[in-house]
Amino acid sequence: MEKDLIKNDNAANIGNVRISDETKALLLCRARLGDIYNTVGNVVEKTYRCDIEDEFKGFENAFWAFDCKLMEIISSYIDRKLIDNNFKMM
Repeated sequence: MEKDLIKNDNAANIGNVRISDETKALLLCRARLGDIYNTVGNVVEKTYRCDIEDEFKGFENAFWAFDCKLMEIISSYIDRKLIDNNFKMM
């Protein structure tokens, strides 16, 4: 039997991709991180009732650095999971 020249197995799998518990846990971490950021912002804004940029600057920079690193980890994990499972699970 001749092998199909064009393969569509992975493309077909992506239509039904599932999210692993580990991926959900990582995404939940990012969601919680966003909640922390927003909560701190709300508290600082309520307390100072003015421009919070000066009070928030160091926190904001640290948050974005951490969030960026977390997204690198999530992206790498999803990429590896998709490849390891033939695009059936991320």
